[in-house]
Amino acid sequence: MGRKSDGIRAWYDEKAKKWHIRDPDPNAPKAKWSLGFGKEVEGSEARAWREVEKYKAEKEAGGRLNLQRQSTADVRVSDVIALYADRRINNFIPSEKYKNPLTRIDDVKIRLKVLLAFFQDLPLESITLMRCEDFGKFVHLREIERELQLYNRQVEIYNEKLAAYKKKVKARAQFIADMASRGRSRVLPELRSKPPAPLDPFDSTRFPYRRSAARRYLEELSAAITFAVYYELVKHKVVIPLPPKYDARSSMLTLAEVRKLIMTAWRAKGMGWINGKPVKNLHVKRHLARFIILAITTGSRKDKIERVSFFNEKDRPWIDLWQEIGPDGKPEWRGRYHRLGDNEIEHKTKQAPDMPIPPRIAKTLARWRSKGIKYPCAHPYAASGRSEPGNVKDGMRALFNEVLGEDNDVVVHTFRHTAATWMAAQKDLPLPSVAAYLGMTTETLVKTYAHHREEDLQKIAEAIFDSNRDTHKSKLRETDQKRSENVRQISTDIDRMEIKRSA
Repeated sequence: MGRKSDGIRAWYDEKAKKWHIRDPDPNAPKAKWSLGFGKEVEGSEARAWREVEKYKAEKEAGGRLNLQRQSTADVRVSDVIALYADRRINNFIPSEKYKNPLTRIDDVKIRLKVLLAFFQDLPLESITLMRCEDFGKFVHLREIERELQLYNRQVEIYNEKLAAYKKKVKARAQFIADMASRGRSRVLPELRSKPPAPLDPFDSTRFPYRRSAARRYLEELSAAITFAVYYELVKHKVVIPLPPKYDARSSMLTLAEVRKLIMTAWRAKGMGWINGKPVKNLHVKRHLARFIILAITTGSRKDKIERVSFFNEKDRPWIDLWQEIGPDGKPEWRGRYHRLGDNEIEHKTKQAPDMPIPPRIAKTLARWRSKGIKYPCAHPYAASGRSEPGNVKDGMRALFNEVLGEDNDVVVHTFRHTAATWMAAQKDLPLPSVAAYLGMTTETLVKTYAHHREEDLQKIAEAIFDSNRDTHKSKLRETDQKRSENVRQISTDIDRMEIKRSA
């Protein structure tokens, strides 16, 4: 009788001086493989055995993923997330239902990690309303921890600035003392440096619990379960109780506020980097002004503006400009805004149709391009030295606070909301055409913005009660207004037989 196998285990190769994992399973990809470290690493044996446990867990999960149509009691949340991450993200293959890959994959991965940290190996059938509410509290605590980390970083910066200030004060006092010891006196100017403003204590109550914060995570979990049902890992879908959505944003900018934002960004000066050297008195926010002009005139989404280029690079939105002879016989700039690059995929819920650019805006864009600007919304004086498109969120937030005050509720998406509201309020513009221009459905436009078309509602109200409109009266006369008699249904033979039996 052969010796019983020791199973999966950690093994130290004396010749290679490395720890290995050994798997006696004949179906395993390898019988042994190196972990890449030896006994020179402190706690190497314990670390090797942790790698063994991790391998066992991954192998067990992989085995469960090979089973088909399991019950919700046998499939764990970790199994569903593993399948979703593997076939929907890492090794995506288009199918009839899932034709396109996910967008913003990095954000999806973050959400999956948070879900996995909370639910772990919980069976699908154990996902209840109470657990989803507990998950909401978990997300809230993570938010507070993240804010605390940012606060601690601010404390570190404050302490560094305070130490530097104290060092200057001490050096000044030492200089005065040295002068006095030599019988000299000298009036020194006041220090130009000021002590840093002290920070308020961290207050977790500034971050109230928001039920809606967990919704996007739970929607991701629901999508992963639907994916698992589609690939027959689990028999049927588990309904995930979702918290309510956030209230729709109602903030809108006035024309005066938009102009003030543009002018403030255009005139702002500060320090930037040119050829790897810091330079003062540069227009460091003009890319934000260009972003606002494009956002308010096209109504495009943030991602379709901040990445736009003046050249067709296939993988990003781009602006095409040309000249035509106008009605006055003079050349006139024309353009077309391609919200989607040739190699990009248009998703059903995020429409990105091309749109014409008005001649006045096209002339402005042509002037920007003639100055050598490739990406209108890229920071031109970045420390990296590369003028590449980036996220304008932080720069816009500082601009909003400067122009509109610290207590404003304006975000970057407010530009799209404002543009849509302005267009929908124009009674001579058909709503379906406005929706097509903005890249949204007519239903969304009507639901969100058409309440500004008060003139249309007034016209309908007047038409209904207009005495000169008698079309509805003629229709009413054509209707047979005789009342039908309330005749009782004649009982059938079966009914009478049942009555006699009961009697």
